[in-house]
Amino acid sequence: MDNIVYYSTKMNKYAHVNEHEIKRLEHSIRSLREFNNEIPVYLFCDDPSFIPSYFTTDLSVKVVPFVEGNDHGFIFIYRWINLRYFEDMDANILYVDSDTIFAGDPQYLFDHYNYRDVFGREEFGFRHDPNIGGGRNIRRQYDMVDSGIKDLGGKSHVYNYCVGVLLFNNNIHRELISRGNELIELLTRLTNNEIPMPIPNRRIVDEYSVWVTLSRIGASCGLFAVQDVSQGWIEKKHEEYFNPIVCHYTTNHEQAFAKSNEKYNNLIRDTDELREEIDPYAAVSAQTLTHLTPEMVEMLAGDEPIVATDLWADLDPDD
Repeated sequence: MDNIVYYSTKMNKYAHVNEHEIKRLEHSIRSLREFNNEIPVYLFCDDPSFIPSYFTTDLSVKVVPFVEGNDHGFIFIYRWINLRYFEDMDANILYVDSDTIFAGDPQYLFDHYNYRDVFGREEFGFRHDPNIGGGRNIRRQYDMVDSGIKDLGGKSHVYNYCVGVLLFNNNIHRELISRGNELIELLTRLTNNEIPMPIPNRRIVDEYSVWVTLSRIGASCGLFAVQDVSQGWIEKKHEEYFNPIVCHYTTNHEQAFAKSNEKYNNLIRDTDELREEIDPYAAVSAQTLTHLTPEMVEMLAGDEPIVATDLWADLDPDD
């Protein structure tokens, strides 16, 4: 069975956003190639001609166009529909966002995290995330998320994954491929408030739809250890000695990451000035109540809701 790493990027209408994405991708893939020159790396792009040729010649990346069926219009699920490219392959597949950096051989993840169908880190603020706390009703909120997944046809326990680094084992990607249209339909209904989503933060509605779909499949789910997959910049585990296999530093913490080492300085940008062009949710409130059940609204009154940290909360830190 092959082990594969893949990325997925969609062209933005703003040139500076696309140029920044190339910088991110280059940092991530070059860091991967420092530890492993053999593992196949795929990069999906809706305009492959935009990807510089050295990605192929120097970094041994296979640049491929988006697969058919990516006309749904949702920003963040192109990556899952692109799994259709691997439908006929027997493979374990590691998906990584562009805002990642490797500090070890990705083969380690395939070798040590092979006893469940899916592995990832939980989203910030959820039960197994060690970084962000919750309010006094936090356990009830967790339970409502679990109940929401079950009400939508979930059959098995699923972790509330941050989808920036996800490992799919045992050909489970084929099951996800077979549910592609179902995933799009679910996200459409959630977006249109036809069914409630028990999370106030609309920024992670796509993640919620993935959690539901994995549970419907009955995928067995596990968690990456903090030692091996780091999230944010910089987790306490790695403050003294930075040695994860991969770090998903996240857009939220990118500016702190960019200032941490001179070689990443080309990621520094004026996020205040460019916010509305960078952030797809800039024009709308990420924290809304219109999609919540009355029970959820009542529970959240006077308490802090569980949310993934706001993408822009500290995007341009002073230090």
